[in-house]
Amino acid sequence: MRGRWPVRWRLTLWYTALWLASMVLLGAGLYVGIRDELYDSFMEQLQRQTSVTQGAVQAGADGLSMNEQAVANLQDDEHFVRLLTRDGDAVVDTAADLGEVPVEGALIAAALAGDTRVTMYQVEGRAILVETSPVYRSEQVVGVLQVGASREDLDEVLGLLLLGFGVAAPIGVLLAAIGGYMLAGRALAPVATITTLAGSIQANDLSARLGLDLPDDEIGRLARTFDAMLARIEEAFERQRRFTGDAAHELRTPLTFLHSHVDYALARPRTPEEYREAFREIDGDLERVTRLVSSLLTLARADTGTLPLQLEPIDLAGTIAMLIEQYEPLAQEAGISLVSATTPVRLTGDADRLIQILVNLLDNALRHTPAGGRIEVGCLPAGEQVRLWVQDSGEGIPVEHQQRVFDRFHRIDSGRARQRGGVGLGLSICKMIAEAHGGTIAISTPPGGGARVELRLPVTP
Repeated sequence: MRGRWPVRWRLTLWYTALWLASMVLLGAGLYVGIRDELYDSFMEQLQRQTSVTQGAVQAGADGLSMNEQAVANLQDDEHFVRLLTRDGDAVVDTAADLGEVPVEGALIAAALAGDTRVTMYQVEGRAILVETSPVYRSEQVVGVLQVGASREDLDEVLGLLLLGFGVAAPIGVLLAAIGGYMLAGRALAPVATITTLAGSIQANDLSARLGLDLPDDEIGRLARTFDAMLARIEEAFERQRRFTGDAAHELRTPLTFLHSHVDYALARPRTPEEYREAFREIDGDLERVTRLVSSLLTLARADTGTLPLQLEPIDLAGTIAMLIEQYEPLAQEAGISLVSATTPVRLTGDADRLIQILVNLLDNALRHTPAGGRIEVGCLPAGEQVRLWVQDSGEGIPVEHQQRVFDRFHRIDSGRARQRGGVGLGLSICKMIAEAHGGTIAISTPPGGGARVELRLPVTP
């Protein structure tokens, strides 16, 4: 959305809001805790003062009186004492120092009934707590004692505490916002680096990397994932460049031959036999171009993830027997023994694609196996998988090439391969088809020499 704030500002806002909420909760909790503690202490002090004053009251046969020293201790602008008889007459009353503290009949009546009560009055803007208690003589209530104390000093302390919170909060919010903005900028700096690098990458140079030394957190994993993505993209682009260049090179050779054969045929009038020979050469070149284009189309579909598979139950041993029957004449002509080593097994797959694999492998085996050699085609079940292999006793594949032969246009001996009609795509196509079925393909050297290409395919892709 266009109206959304930048991430840095949103992180700063969230950080400041969370900090403010935390400080408000902490401040409120601290204030309430201090206030309650001070109020409880104030109440205990008032009760002690009442107890001390009760000890100074003298209740004799001639009436009530109070020690003057006790009265003197409570004659200030923070405290007062009031001693009343049962009839409501004031024996001692120093409340005038605090203001007009009323005498409530309900409180006097409750005290004369033996109850002690604490009430609060607002007098001239000050909170005054008053404890009203009965005065006893021989277990008889003979009067009422009121001791009061102003809570002004305590409320001033709490007011200063609130003022301190009020002043500190905006300063804290400002510092939190500045700190949050700086922290967000520092945390997002790798993201900015990634953005800058991504904007500067050109198709002709994908070698740039972040190379940031970051901890294993979200940003660090993002940076490493970005570098890994760039490496994959560079590899894919490089592979595509090689593929395009190799495909153009492979197409250029047969097209050059076609052009030369046509030029030869048109250079001067030819006999019918010479024209037939020229057309046979052209037909061979066209067949090579057709095979190459078909292979390129298969690989292109596999690269885009759209290699079509028509899945159906397959009798793999029967399919191998059919292919051996078709290839037997070619094998006999080349003086090669073609044998089957199959175990009855069924799987679900694309019959045409699996036949394409076997055809490619058999063609390779026939090209690289000398007369008197042997080619074995077999299959057998292996749990939830099926093993399918083609093994020959030919020249074999060097260990250093056994993985690379699955790369497109890779040839161990490019000159000899081209003479034999290979373009270096057969094994690449086999690998694509095997992976499309959820399987694997690998090459090894059997004990007797030669090459063994083995596929492991799931019974059900």
